[in-house]
Amino acid sequence: MPLLKHQLILHPDIVSQFELDKPVTPYERRVGFSWYLCPVTVANAREWLLVNVEFGYCQLVIAPDKTPNHIADAAISAIEHHLPDDRDEDNVSVSLSTDDVSWHTATQMPEHVGLRYQQALKILRKCSDIHDAGDALEKLNETPLKLHGRTFTPTEGLEGLLLELADNFRHYVETTPWWKLQWHVWTKKAPWLAQGFGRR
Repeated sequence: MPLLKHQLILHPDIVSQFELDKPVTPYERRVGFSWYLCPVTVANAREWLLVNVEFGYCQLVIAPDKTPNHIADAAISAIEHHLPDDRDEDNVSVSLSTDDVSWHTATQMPEHVGLRYQQALKILRKCSDIHDAGDALEKLNETPLKLHGRTFTPTEGLEGLLLELADNFRHYVETTPWWKLQWHVWTKKAPWLAQGFGRR
């Protein structure tokens, strides 16, 4: 199993803005991080918002140019920001390369993603600038969300998963025979991922 990657999902109405730069294919649910790319307005300027499917986490694309690589980097940065600080050697489950971000299209978004998007739109309309918007979204990410019968904040969900993946990797390294570790390296397998993200 390869490291967890990112999928960016676009509504068909906005695909034409990106398809010349990136191949865009129909969305199919895969293990990894999925983000809906949504247009928003902040202080009369058009911006892009990423809404995470797994946890409802919202990330504003803050960059001088809203190129596909800047958008992909915003998704990666959101994950990187929440990796366990003191576990660098264990933070190996998620790809942090923009080359591993794929682009997709879908006509509908899940209900919880649509709800989070509407909440973000309402909040962002009141923001005076991009930095004010970033602070407002940080508060939104600390607002509880009910998903699959569980209530948690998007930040808690994301950080909990990343910590679990780090714990699983450490346990895998400490309990797996050296020859099996080497075999997994050669065959590019990451069996510890099936214990964390794959269960969700």
